[in-house]
Amino acid sequence: MKRKHVMLICFMGFILMLGWSCAPSIITLDTGVYQNGILYATSSKDLTAVYDATLAALAKFEFQITGKAKDAFFAKVDAKSADGMKIIVQIKAGEENRTDFLIKVESFNRERSVLIFDEIQKYLGVKAKK
Repeated sequence: MKRKHVMLICFMGFILMLGWSCAPSIITLDTGVYQNGILYATSSKDLTAVYDATLAALAKFEFQITGKAKDAFFAKVDAKSADGMKIIVQIKAGEENRTDFLIKVESFNRERSVLIFDEIQKYLGVKAKK
C-alpha cells in the first residue's frame, strides 16, 4: 500500500514539473513568441496601455467582446470571431517596467494570433521588429 502512495506522489510531482515552465522566457521587450498554441509577448508599455490596445485591435477585426476585466495587476479580454473561434488575451503587470501578455486563439490558430499581436503593437506605437 505504501509503495502505491509513493508511486502516486512521484507521478504527481513529475506532472507538476512538466507544467512548471511551459511559458518561454522572452528577453527582449516588445516581442512575442508562439509556442504550443499560445503567443507569449512582452511590452515596454504599461498594463493599461496594452489593455486599451487589445480592445482596439479586437474591435478593428470586428471580434465580439464576450468578457473583459482589469485591475492594477491583471487584465483579461475574451472575444469570439464570426466563425466561432474563441480568443483570449491575458495581460499581467511584469517586473522591471514591462507588461507580459498572451494571446490564445482556439484551434491553435497561429496566423490569427500573430495578426492580433501585430495590431496590438500598432496601437501601442511599436514598430515590427524584422
